[in-house]
Amino acid sequence: MAMQQFSYFDNAATTKMSEACLETYVKTAEEYMANPSASYAPARESRQVLEESRMTAARVLDVKPSQLFFTSGATESISIVLSSLLWAKVPGRVIFSSIEHEAVSSFSSVLREKGWDVVFLGARDGFVSIDELERLITRETRLVAIMSVSNVLGTIQDIRGAVSLVRAKEAEYGRRIFFFTDSVQALGKTCIDLAGWDVDGASFSAHKIHGPRGCGLLYLKKGSIQSLAHAGGQEHGVRGGTENLPAIAAFAQALKDLKSDDERHIGMLNNLLRSLLEHSRVKVLTPGMNSVPHIIALSTPLPSEVALRMLQDRGFIISSGSACSNNARGKAESVYRSAGFAQEAKGALRVSFSRNNTLQETAGLAQALKEVAENG
Repeated sequence: MAMQQFSYFDNAATTKMSEACLETYVKTAEEYMANPSASYAPARESRQVLEESRMTAARVLDVKPSQLFFTSGATESISIVLSSLLWAKVPGRVIFSSIEHEAVSSFSSVLREKGWDVVFLGARDGFVSIDELERLITRETRLVAIMSVSNVLGTIQDIRGAVSLVRAKEAEYGRRIFFFTDSVQALGKTCIDLAGWDVDGASFSAHKIHGPRGCGLLYLKKGSIQSLAHAGGQEHGVRGGTENLPAIAAFAQALKDLKSDDERHIGMLNNLLRSLLEHSRVKVLTPGMNSVPHIIALSTPLPSEVALRMLQDRGFIISSGSACSNNARGKAESVYRSAGFAQEAKGALRVSFSRNNTLQETAGLAQALKEVAENG
């Protein structure tokens, strides 16, 4: 069945590329074919497009252009930061929140193999505890990773409070602690204040905001990191390899197109779905406060795989959690369990909106969810 015959509600996995971004991608591919790293005139023109795109991203994120590095996506951005720990001569402690994306949490095994002490910070109801973080930080702590917004539950984390605690511990121990936040689901959905938060690093992805797949950003406060592979020296040695200029230019276009009107519209969709599911057998897991409107985690009495098939038969596409987690059985469930939803985990679902969704199809989704839940 063709995608256009479905009502698509899995926008936290990926969004449809906008017409403006697609036009920018094609135009850049056609007009700027030269490698930005070369020295001749057409290459300098490509380099100018690259740096203008970087400046656009810097303006949107209110940081310096020199602090931003284009990558193939948030997963690579995260990998660059976490792989840098492997250079350390003396391993220490790493703290990950228990709701981190697989791109972060999957590093636990290799870090432990190399002698690192990896511990996970709880997230009851989808929120990390600053008090628990304080108990977990030791003199050996070298990195803390807490995502800005949960990709499964949509909960907004207190990054400012967490960083403030980490900086106080730095002063107490006289040792640097790198604070990293995966901000993929925060971009365009809630306030991002990288400089004000005082984070050391953050990751972003274009295809979550109607940009192209295969393009991301890495923010580094100090503008450099000990990368494992310098390759050709592109992106100041942080990420080698010829830059994907069409995708980068399209990413910049997506950043320019972020609008507050989208958030208001999506808020209406969120409120409508919540209201229509009241007094039904569908349980809403995402709290109404301190969460982005784009994501609602739900649970029905049916196993999630069964509910997803039944919803697809009715013309609706949603998910049971992160698309990456869905590739590894049980990983999506672990996030729900860590948030205290052990009973609901087996039947957990995730609805995620974009500006392309309508009130009418949201009402249809609510009806379909209630029908599916009644079968359970």
